[in-house]
Amino acid sequence: MQTDNPIVVLQNVEKRFGDFVAVRDMSLKLDAGEFFSLLGPSGCGKTTALRMVAGFLEPDEGDILIDGNSMRDIPANKRPTNMVFQSYAIFPHLNVADNIGFGLRKKQLSEDQIRRQVGEALEMVELPGLENRKADQLSGGQRQRVALARALVMRPKVLLLDEPLSALDRKLRETMQMELRRLQRSVGITFIMVTHDQYEAMNMSDRIGVMFAGRLAQVGTPDSLYAAPRNREVAAFIGGMNFLSSTLRSSSAEMLELEAPGFGALRVRPNPNGSGAGARRLVGIRPEQLEIGVERPPHCEVAAKAKITDVAFYGESIHYYAGVSGLDEPCVVSVTNAFHRVDHQVGDDVWVGVRNSSLIDLGEDQETNASGS
Repeated sequence: MQTDNPIVVLQNVEKRFGDFVAVRDMSLKLDAGEFFSLLGPSGCGKTTALRMVAGFLEPDEGDILIDGNSMRDIPANKRPTNMVFQSYAIFPHLNVADNIGFGLRKKQLSEDQIRRQVGEALEMVELPGLENRKADQLSGGQRQRVALARALVMRPKVLLLDEPLSALDRKLRETMQMELRRLQRSVGITFIMVTHDQYEAMNMSDRIGVMFAGRLAQVGTPDSLYAAPRNREVAAFIGGMNFLSSTLRSSSAEMLELEAPGFGALRVRPNPNGSGAGARRLVGIRPEQLEIGVERPPHCEVAAKAKITDVAFYGESIHYYAGVSGLDEPCVVSVTNAFHRVDHQVGDDVWVGVRNSSLIDLGEDQETNASGS
């Protein structure tokens, strides 16, 4: 992602509430037309960061620039942004057209101009013909589209979305994810979305910023975050992950030679995003990268004997929990349910294996090193 002429810049932004630091030294650049998501658990500071961009909160330190202009002391209604709230905040006493045109009336446009722009906004969100429908006659998905139309009709340079799909059921939520992405591409506006749903962020975003305890832990494309998370915290939050605490035997710029309980010798490429260089290294294995069978997987350089401790059936996939000697937690193996059957049962003896090329270096194993083991 190019950031030579970013539309949004956060420069060492910090926000405190008394002694509590909600956002800590946050720096970020976003491109025009980018769909960017702030992802993290509840209380990590992502909504606080979004509200500072919107102008509902002022940073205690640092600055926020939009289209090259500092937003310090610029109120929310004067910024080139608009926001879609988690609750949609649709006025219940107004119909669809009046909800969408509410902001336009403050710009003192003529009724013909308002009617035309409202019609264009309804076409944009695929709700033509609903101008006179009351807010309480709309489905959850329709309310969400009206909220989007009301924000987009003001033609902001940046659209801010605070958990916009969280109130929808799963099926509608998945449909609206695709609709929102399509809409963003068609209008070409920079979207900044806050979510705690990793799959939502990965499905919709050009880039994702993962936040913990007020800090940006890592920023990258969905595939780069999944393939090369910087540390255990990011790896555990972006998809499922098995962790192996390993002993470093030798290292070079191209390869790490490690030893892991149960699995033995590992060869892992150093993570370009990783950090730390202790004697103990943490290795990650995605559940779908592990192979399982009653015989040693023939194409895997790394393998271990295991015993099935649990089985979880998800329809399209099956998760086997395989206990490996020397590991505190069973390894999770995800298998696509291609043949509509469960091949292994609790108590079965199996092999689990993985290719060296699928192992992920997560840097220094800080938990083990901190304990002195």
